[in-house]
Amino acid sequence: MAPIVTVCIVSFNHEKWLRKCLGSICTQKTDFEYSVLVHDDCSTDGSIAIIKEFEKKYPDKIHTIIQEENRYSKGINIVQKYVIPAIQTKYFAICEGDDYWCDENKLQKQVDYLEDHPECNMTFHNANVVDTEDNFIKTFYPRRMWNDKALYKALEKPEGTDISVEELIRLDFTPTASIVGRTENLRPILDFSTSLDLVVRLVTTYDGCAHYFNEIMSAYRTNNPNSASGSIKTSPEKLKKNFYDRHVGLLREFDEFTKGKFHDEIEHVIKRKSLIYYQHLNDLKGMRSTGVFNELLPYEKLKYEVKDKLPFITKLRKKK
Repeated sequence: MAPIVTVCIVSFNHEKWLRKCLGSICTQKTDFEYSVLVHDDCSTDGSIAIIKEFEKKYPDKIHTIIQEENRYSKGINIVQKYVIPAIQTKYFAICEGDDYWCDENKLQKQVDYLEDHPECNMTFHNANVVDTEDNFIKTFYPRRMWNDKALYKALEKPEGTDISVEELIRLDFTPTASIVGRTENLRPILDFSTSLDLVVRLVTTYDGCAHYFNEIMSAYRTNNPNSASGSIKTSPEKLKKNFYDRHVGLLREFDEFTKGKFHDEIEHVIKRKSLIYYQHLNDLKGMRSTGVFNELLPYEKLKYEVKDKLPFITKLRKKK
């Protein structure tokens, strides 16, 4: 029986977490065949040895692309150049090498839903957020920051909910390891300038809908200094270049790709991303200048207003 899902794993120096990642994927319980495509970008730690260990243990399941020199450092987009072209199955799933799955029936549930709902192009779910030592921090959802009551309420439904493209744009981020979608809808990403998960979920879903499972089925790792999200926290320049500029550029490419169908929603979320950029800089004036400051939940606004006044209050106290 031919596989119907390809699980795509992109790894670089993930030795500490890779065994858990691969183990959680290779032990899925399904009534269909699936393959696991592991791309390693010339890791300098023990990642490649772990990949070969699992390749030997699951020879019919695991397929590898192991680079002999680092391609990312040469400006090559790994996902567009190597991963997407290698997917030959009806569906794709994603799990980066430092994340893992925590439900052995995850693939079965998500593929069953896609099989039964042809109008749905992508499925995703809730996740645990863990640190580099696997300590639980919180659940990924709810991510209450904006005054989007209807959207947050929909995500709280025990049975899950369908998510429109407009809602997905506002939701902004989903746990990467939670995504399972239709490969034919993924392929247009090859024509985009890059392949951040932002564009993966929007392009995959754009002419249909997504479905959200209100279940914890994966773990999203944070504070990994080698990850994209980890690196932007330590550098304002990287924050501007790798977060704000890239996300805005991709949103505008998606706007062109859809011929302006979601233009208003895209422009609105660009303002929100601008606010998040100023938020990381602790720049309340910049946050207010975006025009969406009042869309923050009250306690989020208060948090930054207090932080802005804190130096002044401290100075007054010292004078006393």
